[in-house]
Amino acid sequence: MNFCKKCDNMYYMKIDSGSNDLKYYCRNCGHEDADLKIENLLVSSYEKKKNVNISINPYIKFDPTLPHLHTIKCPNSECKTNKPDQMSDVIYFRYDHTNMKYIYLCAECDFSWKP
Repeated sequence: MNFCKKCDNMYYMKIDSGSNDLKYYCRNCGHEDADLKIENLLVSSYEKKKNVNISINPYIKFDPTLPHLHTIKCPNSECKTNKPDQMSDVIYFRYDHTNMKYIYLCAECDFSWKP
C-alpha cells in the first residue's frame, strides 16, 4: 500500500488516458506519481465449489404456470406413465440460473431427476 507524498493519504491506481500507463493518484489532493514499485505482490485466488442441495416443494406440480412436457418419459420404472397408452406429464424448472441447469419432475409419481 502506498501513500501520497504531499498529504499522506492512500494512493489509488489509474490508467493514464494519453500514454496508457499505470499511475498512482491521490483522491484528496490530486497528486499523481508515475513511479510504480511493486515490491510485495500477492495474488489471492479463491474458488468455492457449490454443493447444490435442491429441495422441491411438494405442491410445485400443481403450479399451472410451469411448463409441462409430454414427450419425455419418466425414468422411474414403476411409474404408471411408462405403461402403454399412458401419456407422460413431466414438469421442468431451472435451478441454476447462471449455468442454465434444469430439473425434471414427473407429475404422476413425483420422481425428480437432472439430465
